[in-house]
Amino acid sequence: GVAEVINRADGGAFTEYDLNLFTTFCRQVALAIENARVHQMEIEQERLRQQLESAKEIQQSFMPQKLPQGENGIFDISARNLPAISVGGDLYDVLMIDDRHVGILIGDVSGKGIPAALYMARLMSDFRFYVQKYSQPKILLERLNELLVDRSRHGMFVTLQFAIIDIWTGQLVHGDAGHLPLIRLRDGKAECMPLASGPPLGIMKKMPYGDNEVLLAPGDTLLFYTDGVIEAKNKNNKEFSMQRLLNLLNRHWPSAIQVVEECLRQVSLFTKSSPQNDDITLVAFQWNKAQSMS
Repeated sequence: GVAEVINRADGGAFTEYDLNLFTTFCRQVALAIENARVHQMEIEQERLRQQLESAKEIQQSFMPQKLPQGENGIFDISARNLPAISVGGDLYDVLMIDDRHVGILIGDVSGKGIPAALYMARLMSDFRFYVQKYSQPKILLERLNELLVDRSRHGMFVTLQFAIIDIWTGQLVHGDAGHLPLIRLRDGKAECMPLASGPPLGIMKKMPYGDNEVLLAPGDTLLFYTDGVIEAKNKNNKEFSMQRLLNLLNRHWPSAIQVVEECLRQVSLFTKSSPQNDDITLVAFQWNKAQSMS
């Protein structure tokens, strides 16, 4: 800013004393203005923090508030979502399609922050509407892809997996749109399942998607996850990696929640004080048909 004084009252010239006095006055004014600016910035930052906290609560409300539980222990399921910042682009859903079929959805919107969160929120609404009409994974992915391409903005897209499991027979029907490989835990061994995958949703119309069909064995656990798990970095900029995830899963797991919590614990131990650079989401499903029949 600029300060100016003219026309001394007695008509004389300004002195060095006048200059020093005026400089001191200007410093005090500048300090007061700067304090006011800092205070205003703090108010704005607090307002933004409160809005982001509200946005986080609203976004979390789109996720399942209560997971389905299998009667007589026929299946066990657990899920966790940890956004990298207040809001993020990861999503998941678990729902009973009917009395014998469980639907599991997981996805990762490109980017982070508020744009990804808004994209994710609308996609969750679309999914819950369309899954009532098209429960077959292949058809559901095709419908969602057409919808997302029609309203695509700024090149955003989403990788997605949707699986339907018959809890009476263990039959899995799985559709994949560019997401990470599904992991199966069987007899103490973890492996990435060799399932066919289509492109991410929202890039191009009329893209082909297929159904993968797999028969689960009693005691099998399926792990759905996003890249925030395997790409978590430590202070040396080294990634957690897929191999490290498979290694820690190579053992018998008594419950789905133990799978999820141990994965999160190991990622936290690996990264330690390093900031979380991507959203983390895990969904574990354990089928216990043999237990239910005993």
